Amino acid sequence: MDYTKEVAKFAAILEQKGFVTGLEGNISAIDRENGLTYITPSRHMKLLLEPEMICVMDQEGNQIGGSLRRSSEYLLHEAAYKARPDAGAMIHCHCPYLTAYAVRYQDFVVPENCSLRELFTRFVCLPYGKPGTHEIHQGIEDALKESPICLLGGHGVVCVSKTLEDCVGLLEAAEGLAKTLYLAKSL
Repeated sequence: MDYTKEVAKFAAILEQKGFVTGLEGNISAIDRENGLTYITPSRHMKLLLEPEMICVMDQEGNQIGGSLRRSSEYLLHEAAYKARPDAGAMIHCHCPYLTAYAVRYQDFVVPENCSLRELFTRFVCLPYGKPGTHEIHQGIEDALKESPICLLGGHGVVCVSKTLEDCVGLLEAAEGLAKTLYLAKSL
Protein backbone atom coordinates (compact mmCIF):
# COMPACT_ATOMS: atom_id res chain seq x y z
CA MET A 1 0.00 0.00 0.00
CA ASP A 2 1.17 3.53 -0.75
CA TYR A 3 0.39 5.27 2.52
CA THR A 4 1.13 8.75 1.17
CA LYS A 5 -1.49 8.34 -1.57
CA GLU A 6 -4.03 6.94 0.89
CA VAL A 7 -3.59 9.80 3.35
CA ALA A 8 -3.77 12.44 0.59
CA LYS A 9 -6.88 10.82 -0.94
CA PHE A 10 -8.85 10.53 2.29
CA ALA A 11 -7.77 13.98 3.46
CA ALA A 12 -9.35 15.42 0.29
CA ILE A 13 -12.53 13.38 0.85
CA LEU A 14 -12.82 14.70 4.41
CA GLU A 15 -12.40 18.30 3.29
CA GLN A 16 -15.10 17.80 0.63
CA LYS A 17 -17.42 16.53 3.37
CA GLY A 18 -16.67 19.57 5.55
CA PHE A 19 -15.06 17.48 8.31
CA VAL A 20 -11.64 19.18 8.00
CA THR A 21 -10.32 22.48 6.61
CA GLY A 22 -6.97 23.91 5.61
CA LEU A 23 -6.40 25.01 9.19
CA GLU A 24 -8.26 22.35 11.18
CA GLY A 25 -8.17 18.59 11.28
CA ASN A 26 -5.55 16.03 10.35
CA ILE A 27 -5.38 12.39 9.41
CA SER A 28 -2.80 9.67 9.53
CA ALA A 29 -2.10 6.04 8.78
CA ILE A 30 0.46 3.85 10.50
CA ASP A 31 2.64 1.14 9.00
CA ARG A 32 3.21 -0.88 12.15
CA GLU A 33 5.47 -3.35 10.35
CA ASN A 34 7.99 -0.62 9.48
CA GLY A 35 7.25 1.70 12.41
CA LEU A 36 6.30 4.66 10.22
CA THR A 37 3.39 7.07 10.58
CA TYR A 38 2.09 9.09 7.62
CA ILE A 39 0.32 12.30 8.62
CA THR A 40 -1.07 15.37 6.90
CA PRO A 41 1.01 18.54 7.08
CA SER A 42 0.17 21.59 9.12
CA ARG A 43 -1.87 24.47 7.64
CA HIS A 44 -2.55 23.21 4.14
CA MET A 45 -5.81 22.63 2.33
CA LYS A 46 -6.46 18.91 2.31
CA LEU A 47 -7.97 19.09 -1.19
CA LEU A 48 -4.62 20.24 -2.60
CA LEU A 49 -2.34 17.71 -0.93
CA GLU A 50 -0.08 15.60 -3.11
CA PRO A 51 1.48 12.35 -1.86
CA GLU A 52 4.95 13.91 -1.64
CA MET A 53 3.59 16.50 0.82
CA ILE A 54 2.48 13.85 3.34
CA CYS A 55 4.80 13.79 6.34
CA VAL A 56 6.52 10.54 7.27
CA MET A 57 7.41 10.07 10.94
CA ASP A 58 9.69 7.42 12.43
CA GLN A 59 9.12 5.68 15.78
CA GLU A 60 11.13 8.33 17.63
CA GLY A 61 8.90 11.13 16.32
CA ASN A 62 11.37 12.45 13.75
CA GLN A 63 10.04 13.62 10.41
CA ILE A 64 11.94 11.63 7.79
CA GLY A 65 9.82 12.39 4.73
CA GLY A 66 7.36 14.80 3.19
CA SER A 67 7.97 18.22 1.75
CA LEU A 68 5.96 20.11 4.39
CA ARG A 69 6.01 20.37 8.19
CA ARG A 70 4.01 17.71 10.07
CA SER A 71 0.71 18.45 11.76
CA SER A 72 0.97 20.05 15.17
CA GLU A 73 -1.35 17.28 16.42
CA TYR A 74 1.16 14.49 15.81
CA LEU A 75 1.29 13.82 19.58
CA LEU A 76 -2.46 13.17 19.57
CA HIS A 77 -2.08 10.63 16.76
CA GLU A 78 0.84 8.97 18.52
CA ALA A 79 -1.22 8.63 21.73
CA ALA A 80 -4.21 7.17 19.86
CA TYR A 81 -2.01 4.54 18.19
CA LYS A 82 -0.53 3.58 21.55
CA ALA A 83 -4.02 3.33 23.03
CA ARG A 84 -5.29 1.18 20.15
CA PRO A 85 -2.61 -1.21 18.84
CA ASP A 86 -5.26 -2.65 16.48
CA ALA A 87 -5.71 0.70 14.70
CA GLY A 88 -4.08 1.39 11.36
CA ALA A 89 -5.59 4.84 10.82
CA MET A 90 -6.72 7.89 12.74
CA ILE A 91 -8.73 10.98 11.92
CA HIS A 92 -8.91 14.12 14.04
CA CYS A 93 -11.65 16.35 12.66
CA HIS A 94 -14.15 19.07 13.44
CA CYS A 95 -17.37 17.70 11.95
CA PRO A 96 -19.96 20.21 13.19
CA TYR A 97 -22.57 18.14 15.04
CA LEU A 98 -20.19 15.91 17.00
CA THR A 99 -17.90 18.86 17.64
CA ALA A 100 -20.88 20.69 19.17
CA TYR A 101 -20.95 17.99 21.87
CA ALA A 102 -17.21 18.44 22.40
CA VAL A 103 -17.63 22.21 22.72
CA ARG A 104 -20.29 21.57 25.37
CA TYR A 105 -17.98 19.04 27.12
CA GLN A 106 -20.71 16.47 26.81
CA ASP A 107 -20.46 12.74 26.10
CA PHE A 108 -22.47 11.67 23.07
CA VAL A 109 -24.79 8.80 23.98
CA VAL A 110 -26.18 6.66 21.16
CA PRO A 111 -29.92 6.05 21.69
CA GLU A 112 -30.84 2.48 22.65
CA ASN A 113 -33.21 2.08 19.70
CA CYS A 114 -30.56 3.09 17.15
CA SER A 115 -29.02 0.50 14.83
CA LEU A 116 -25.59 2.13 15.33
CA ARG A 117 -25.75 0.91 18.93
CA GLU A 118 -24.22 -2.32 17.61
CA LEU A 119 -21.04 -0.36 16.80
CA PHE A 120 -20.86 1.99 19.77
CA THR A 121 -22.91 3.15 22.75
CA ARG A 122 -21.28 6.48 23.58
CA PHE A 123 -18.39 8.76 22.76
CA VAL A 124 -16.56 9.96 25.84
CA CYS A 125 -15.69 13.66 25.95
CA LEU A 126 -12.19 14.26 27.30
CA PRO A 127 -11.39 17.37 29.32
CA TYR A 128 -9.89 20.33 27.50
CA GLY A 129 -6.23 20.01 26.57
CA LYS A 130 -4.14 22.56 24.75
CA PRO A 131 -3.80 21.59 21.05
CA GLY A 132 -0.36 20.41 19.99
CA THR A 133 0.60 19.28 23.52
CA HIS A 134 0.35 16.08 25.54
CA GLU A 135 -2.56 17.69 27.44
CA ILE A 136 -4.92 17.20 24.50
CA HIS A 137 -4.88 13.41 24.76
CA GLN A 138 -5.18 12.97 28.53
CA GLY A 139 -7.66 10.12 29.08
CA ILE A 140 -7.67 8.96 25.46
CA GLU A 141 -6.60 5.41 26.39
CA ASP A 142 -9.74 4.74 28.43
CA ALA A 143 -12.01 6.61 26.00
CA LEU A 144 -10.83 4.60 23.00
CA LYS A 145 -11.24 1.30 24.87
CA GLU A 146 -14.96 2.00 24.97
CA SER A 147 -15.41 3.21 21.39
CA PRO A 148 -13.40 3.95 18.23
CA ILE A 149 -14.56 7.57 18.53
CA CYS A 150 -14.00 10.07 21.33
CA LEU A 151 -14.52 13.79 21.72
CA LEU A 152 -11.85 16.32 22.64
CA GLY A 153 -13.36 18.78 25.10
CA GLY A 154 -13.81 22.23 23.60
CA HIS A 155 -12.09 21.11 20.43
CA GLY A 156 -13.14 18.26 18.11
CA VAL A 157 -13.35 14.54 17.40
CA VAL A 158 -10.97 11.57 17.14
CA CYS A 159 -11.69 8.32 15.31
CA VAL A 160 -9.48 5.23 15.00
CA SER A 161 -9.95 2.08 12.95
CA LYS A 162 -8.07 -0.42 10.83
CA THR A 163 -8.14 1.73 7.68
CA LEU A 164 -8.85 5.31 6.69
CA GLU A 165 -11.90 4.12 4.76
CA ASP A 166 -13.26 2.52 7.94
CA CYS A 167 -12.58 5.72 9.90
CA VAL A 168 -14.43 7.85 7.37
CA GLY A 169 -17.38 5.44 7.43
CA LEU A 170 -17.58 5.49 11.23
CA LEU A 171 -17.37 9.28 11.32
CA GLU A 172 -20.03 9.69 8.63
CA ALA A 173 -22.40 7.41 10.53
CA ALA A 174 -21.76 9.08 13.88
CA GLU A 175 -21.99 12.61 12.47
CA GLY A 176 -25.19 11.69 10.61
CA LEU A 177 -26.72 10.40 13.84
CA ALA A 178 -25.69 13.53 15.75
CA LYS A 179 -27.30 15.67 13.03
CA THR A 180 -30.49 13.60 13.07
CA LEU A 181 -30.77 13.86 16.86
CA TYR A 182 -30.30 17.62 16.67
CA LEU A 183 -33.02 17.92 14.03
CA ALA A 184 -35.37 15.64 15.98
CA LYS A 185 -34.99 17.82 19.09
CA SER A 186 -35.86 20.93 17.10
CA LEU A 187 -39.18 19.54 15.77
